[in-house]
Amino acid sequence: MSKEPAEIRAHYTKVALKRVRALPAGTRAAIRERVGADVQRRVRAASSLDWLPLALSVRVCDAIIDVLGEDGARRFWTELMFDSYDRGMLKPLTTMARSGLGGSGSSGPGALLELAPRAFELSTRGCGSLEFFPREGGGVTLTSVNLRPEITRSRGFHCLFFGACRAMLDQFRSGGTVEVLRSEGGLTYDVRLGSGSSE
Repeated sequence: MSKEPAEIRAHYTKVALKRVRALPAGTRAAIRERVGADVQRRVRAASSLDWLPLALSVRVCDAIIDVLGEDGARRFWTELMFDSYDRGMLKPLTTMARSGLGGSGSSGPGALLELAPRAFELSTRGCGSLEFFPREGGGVTLTSVNLRPEITRSRGFHCLFFGACRAMLDQFRSGGTVEVLRSEGGLTYDVRLGSGSSE
């Protein structure tokens, strides 16, 4: 595991807190209370490309799942990440996947999923990494390597990862499923392409 500070680009946390403003008043207030005023001020003061401590992002993720529940948090992060792939910070990866400029030269949802380790690398530092493994019969496995224990423990952060994978499928209007497999050492995301809905 890296000894450098675990940090995440401020972009995702800033966008998440902006999206929270659109939630019903009671829900919005409950999330903000759990996040805390100090964290909100620090996130607002950061530019999108600034690095924020992992702990701040985990706190926001955990506040969202605490209030919205797992299904609601997964939907929240899927919509946020879809926008990021569509017109936000990760749009260049979507463009690469559509034009077949990824590692395998293919296009479509599999090509975007193949770029997931690069997206994680662009968005984090000192947090570990992801590895991509294609599977026979369609689908891929994304496995964490040296993932920070704060991420492994955070069900809220798992929802962010889920949303990132689901949004990759949705970018190409692909059916399929995303399954989160937790272990003591990290996370594995089993993504099946084709018809169906996310689990």
